[in-house]
Amino acid sequence: MRCDGSRELASMPVADTWPTVSVSIRSWGGIEPLESHAELNSSRTIVRMLVPFVTIRQFLESLMLTLMQRLQVVQEVYLADERPWLVAFSGGKDSTALLQLIWHGVQKLAPAQRQKPIHVCYVDTGMEQPAYEEHVRKMLGTIARAAKSQSMPMVVHILEPELKHRFFVAVIGRGYAPPTHWFRWCTKGMRIRPMSSFIRHQISASGAVVIALGLRRAESQARAEVLKSYATEFPFIGQYGSLRGAVAFTPIEDFGVADVWQFLMKVPCPWGGNNRELMQLYSQAAGGECPSYSLGGGMGPSCGGSRFGCWTCTVVRKDKSGAALADEDDSLERLVSFRNWLAEMRYDLHRRWRVRRNGKPGPGPLTLATRRETLARLLEVERLSGYGLIRPEEVEAIQGLWTMDGDRKGTATAMYRAHNATKLIQISPTKANAVERQKMSEPRRLKVAGCR
Repeated sequence: MRCDGSRELASMPVADTWPTVSVSIRSWGGIEPLESHAELNSSRTIVRMLVPFVTIRQFLESLMLTLMQRLQVVQEVYLADERPWLVAFSGGKDSTALLQLIWHGVQKLAPAQRQKPIHVCYVDTGMEQPAYEEHVRKMLGTIARAAKSQSMPMVVHILEPELKHRFFVAVIGRGYAPPTHWFRWCTKGMRIRPMSSFIRHQISASGAVVIALGLRRAESQARAEVLKSYATEFPFIGQYGSLRGAVAFTPIEDFGVADVWQFLMKVPCPWGGNNRELMQLYSQAAGGECPSYSLGGGMGPSCGGSRFGCWTCTVVRKDKSGAALADEDDSLERLVSFRNWLAEMRYDLHRRWRVRRNGKPGPGPLTLATRRETLARLLEVERLSGYGLIRPEEVEAIQGLWTMDGDRKGTATAMYRAHNATKLIQISPTKANAVERQKMSEPRRLKVAGCR
């Protein structure tokens, strides 16, 4: 059965029955290997030895891979050289399936062979849907504890955007209009920069890195184009953008959404528990029952199209996932209403300066009055919902930026103190300028229960 079907995955054995796979390329499955490592290296030097030798010819001929073959690919790429691995982990279905596949493959190796670190990196924007954030935090703690108890090489990192790139510092502090589909200023600073900084740090320390990604061609046309841009003649191996020394590894790129759910629900979760809570979140985000997997093996329309992004996201016209989650939790309705207000007010030119910060005419930053109103609305949503939506250090940075724009009364800190009864240090324009100049040489590593 082709990998974009469901029967092959539905019938695969559970992890405890998988035989240990030999890493010898001549001893497994009777598959004829390519002639030599040198033959592969001469074909594409950027990939060097990171090639699943045993499966290339069969994959190119039949476009079929069993789960056992995927585990073999994981093992061979892991053992190919000393490059550390980095798993881009969001906690969603695709990155969870990716990490489970890697975990099962590496776990079958002898303890002496699994010493190379696998960095599991999650970018905490501070803006995730509260229920999703809670789920991911709990999962990361479980992963870290399981890695330690099972002597696995996974190391959990929680990366944060620089203070100046956080959403509320940009919108409420600097006066950026909430992002649109045409001006999506938030993604680079909040998600891409923290991960890129960590990748560059690893390349600087090790010379090269393998970045495991849960990208799938069937997810969207845009994802398919990204994978096409990464592609080499070798399956699942490609160049990661323009970063020298970074190689992309995409072992689930040919999975369909049904394959992902079958894998998550039928293959035991190696760090313990199961993925039913994740499935429930997707189901709620889809506004109802998710029938993509059933105990009876039947397949139907999938909830896998649901996505979890920032709860304030104004790039999409309507936050369907947020609205569906709000149907399950009344307190989330206030977050949805605030997000909708942001989406509407950004087009009101009366709320913008008449000149840009460079002095040229045109819609400029949000006025201080609008920024004060936005903070007041946000603090009220926080009070009524019970969710922590803005952090003290963000309010400090906001006040510094307001001071430079003419608010010298400490309005933001006073509003936050009245709201939260939390004493903040008054900051001066000098400190605000320091925030602007802040550079993160290495992403901050946060403490999560059991994380290293």
